Amino acid sequence: MPTGDAYQLRPAYLYGLVVTGSVLAAAPDDLGLLRVAALVVGTLLVYWSAETYVHVIGARTRLRRSLTAHERREIAVAGLPLVAGCGIPALVLLAEAVLQVEPTLAVDVALVVNLALLVGVGWRMSTASGLTGARRLASTSLAGLLGVAMIALKLSLHH
Repeated sequence: MPTGDAYQLRPAYLYGLVVTGSVLAAAPDDLGLLRVAALVVGTLLVYWSAETYVHVIGARTRLRRSLTAHERREIAVAGLPLVAGCGIPALVLLAEAVLQVEPTLAVDVALVVNLALLVGVGWRMSTASGLTGARRLASTSLAGLLGVAMIALKLSLHH
């Protein structure tokens, strides 16, 4: 059963950032910022629902019994960092909508914020795993490259 420790939370958050970056990269240029923010949050909610479903079914299969309400709730809550991964980029989009930032620029800014978050989470995960020096930098860079890949994807799709 999920424990909610950092070993599980940070990877789920990082995965949420990757999905967020994917949605931002694929969002049409003519889609309003509020709709892009709703698309990002909605997509992560669908991923969270699917992840919760498979973990509940997997636990039920492994335990060979129905799960208690507490166990189901624990599984659902353990997946919330996946959804939280879109929080800051979605707030950036909402702020940009209020400030009436041009949508293409606004999505680009949200992608850069997403990249910075990936680097930060990558650094924290690398540090928590005991990596130091060049190995920590390499591991952090790999997380950052996921964000760079999303920006490259956007550039290849929209420019």
